[in-house]
Amino acid sequence: MASMPEPSGASGEAKPLRRRLSPDDRRSELLALGAKVFGERPYDDVRIDEIAERAGVSRALMYHYFPDKRAFFAEVVRAEGERLFVATSTPAIPGQTLFDRLRAGVLAYVEYHEQYPHGSWAAYVGPGRTDPMLLGIDDADNVRQMERILDAVRAVSSELDSKVERDLRVTVYGWLAFTLELCRQRIIDPSLDAGQVADSCAHALLDAVARVPGIPAELVKSVSAEHR
Repeated sequence: MASMPEPSGASGEAKPLRRRLSPDDRRSELLALGAKVFGERPYDDVRIDEIAERAGVSRALMYHYFPDKRAFFAEVVRAEGERLFVATSTPAIPGQTLFDRLRAGVLAYVEYHEQYPHGSWAAYVGPGRTDPMLLGIDDADNVRQMERILDAVRAVSSELDSKVERDLRVTVYGWLAFTLELCRQRIIDPSLDAGQVADSCAHALLDAVARVPGIPAELVKSVSAEHR
């Protein structure tokens, strides 16, 4: 027998139909709705009870998944980070220069924000960016991105001694902060040219790598101007 709509709420809008979902699917649906709502309104204006109502679930079920709004928002940010990491996993193409690979990764980053504007706004522009819980999520995401970039560097030259690799890690961490902020500015102002953002970021990293003392000859060649 088909489900019947539930009675309208106080606002006069019909409440959503309750649907049977697996726990993982229900959690994913709540996080997607949270990204939309947090991306549209200030954090302090969002109530977790409202999320439950809009999702068509009970308050008890909502609090079963997320103990409070702060934890819910942190999970929204974490989920966005996971999707972003997958979206920016651009495969290496034979004959592709290191510059082209970096540029493709930044473009994928920008395109992700265009595809998921609400989630990107909530995660990268919204409140709580000084919250220790959220900073921990950022740190984990940065480690993964840094290791991915170092893997691309190692593909050019595996002859990296411990000091050079340490210096490259520090360089990449600094570059990530620059790149994330530049991409964040484009979320705020989408009129910024995506290609220019990608070019600036890729050039900036290769310029910085070129200044790391003791990098192998293959890497010197790969980051040189004629290979961009």
